[in-house]
Amino acid sequence: MNFIPTAYAASVDLKDAYGFGNYDSLASVMGALVGPGFAIAALAVIIYFLIGAFRFVLSGGDKNAVSGARNMIIHAIIGFILLMLMFLIIQFVPEFLGLKGFEVIKTNP
Repeated sequence: MNFIPTAYAASVDLKDAYGFGNYDSLASVMGALVGPGFAIAALAVIIYFLIGAFRFVLSGGDKNAVSGARNMIIHAIIGFILLMLMFLIIQFVPEFLGLKGFEVIKTNP
């Protein structure tokens, strides 16, 4: 006795049903956002590092100012390392798991 009825889901093509342009699924939209997301994060890390460096130069020997600037620089370096680790994870883990069609750096134009 089957208590769970069979459900038939209609296939919806996003680019035809909605104005998504060339993207036919949510996964392809997210895949297209990964590259610019990394670029924005890298720019934020560089700006944070530069602000810390300027604060360090302009601290005038004040212990608290030097400590705060050093912490900003250390946090920027840690952010850069985490950003690179996330890039490597996103780039190589799907390949390691055998998932096809997901790549951060597009090799096929």
